[in-house]
Amino acid sequence: MKGKHETETKKTVFADVVIAVCVVVAVLVTGCVIYEYHRLDTVMPPGVISALFAFWGGELLIVALRQIFGSDVVTKTKNNNIGGSI
Repeated sequence: MKGKHETETKKTVFADVVIAVCVVVAVLVTGCVIYEYHRLDTVMPPGVISALFAFWGGELLIVALRQIFGSDVVTKTKNNNIGGSI
C-alpha cells in the first residue's frame, strides 16, 4: 500500500511536469508564429499579438494557481506551524 507522502509527491511531480509541458508548448507556438510572420516579411496583426498575450497570460495563471492552491503552500504552512503558536 502506498503511503500518503508518496502519493502527494507523485501529484506534485505530475503537476510540475504538466506546467513544464504547457510552458514548452507555449514557447513552441510563439516561436513558430513569430518565425512565420518574419519569414513572410509581414506585420503581425493586433489580433495575433493579443492571442499570444492571452496564451502567455493563461500560462502565468496556471503557475499562479499552482502556487496558491498547490501542495507547495500546504507543505510550507505545515512546516512553519510545527513548533506551535505562542
